[in-house]
Amino acid sequence: MIFQPGKAELAFTGAGNRLVGDVVTPPWPGPHPGVVFVEGSGPGGRDLGDWPVRLAAAGLASLAYDKPGSGASTGDWTTQSLDDRARETVAAVRALRGHPAVAGAPVALIGGSQGGWVAQLAAAADQGIAAVVTVSGPGVGVAAQEEYRLRHQLPAYGFGADTVETALALLAAQLRPGADPAAVHAHQVRWQGEGWYPLLAGTTPASIAFLARIAGHDPEPVLARLRCPLLLVFGGDDVLVPVDDSVRAVERILSSTGHPDFTTVVFPGADHAVRLGTGERAPGFDEFVTGWLRRRLSPA
Repeated sequence: MIFQPGKAELAFTGAGNRLVGDVVTPPWPGPHPGVVFVEGSGPGGRDLGDWPVRLAAAGLASLAYDKPGSGASTGDWTTQSLDDRARETVAAVRALRGHPAVAGAPVALIGGSQGGWVAQLAAAADQGIAAVVTVSGPGVGVAAQEEYRLRHQLPAYGFGADTVETALALLAAQLRPGADPAAVHAHQVRWQGEGWYPLLAGTTPASIAFLARIAGHDPEPVLARLRCPLLLVFGGDDVLVPVDDSVRAVERILSSTGHPDFTTVVFPGADHAVRLGTGERAPGFDEFVTGWLRRRLSPA
């Protein structure tokens, strides 16, 4: 038999925008449990490589969609807050639940990086979400994660201590309460020609405004409200997210609330995308995630 998953475009309304994505399904009759992908920072898009096909091979339907203002979706992701993104995610879950291939079967979330915060917010808002997987989703707040990233990513790219301190000063200015994004950008424009400048999260007035808007997010009270099964996956050599601090925070919070089903997994030697230096996904990652989802969504 030739394995050929089904694929169909799906449009839905989320947070006032028309959002468009692809539903990928197993090539056998459903209904199938579903998974909605929650993307990380930046403009994003529905092309997630072989992720949807791997899920389809495991018997799971999936929805990946263009973020507002990218691809075929309307709107502008830079004007959103994390709560806006969570409401959008809940709308995507409802759209997938209503798709004939899923037909009301359980739906889970996979949130990558910043999408981990969003997936947790969405699951706290919609108690019907069946499970959440986060991949390199920080267990700390936005400011702490960004500071860690600059302190570790810049040296990994060969930049010295002076550059790190300059970048941290620009980050502090971007996060200052009440700061005008246009004025902040005008101040930092002198560094635009530097090789490290594109590594800042805020490089335009719009992206600076977005960063400032989400800067106050604290994942702790959100995690404390969650009761659905949670899988939190990290790469041990991630220079973007403080893995050790995140694991400690998550395990402390969820243990204190008596959460019934959570797992934290760190893949040694893997980066933010849970890939090794060869570019290959860490051995066992795909099988672990799909197996975990199948057991939670199709226990029979």
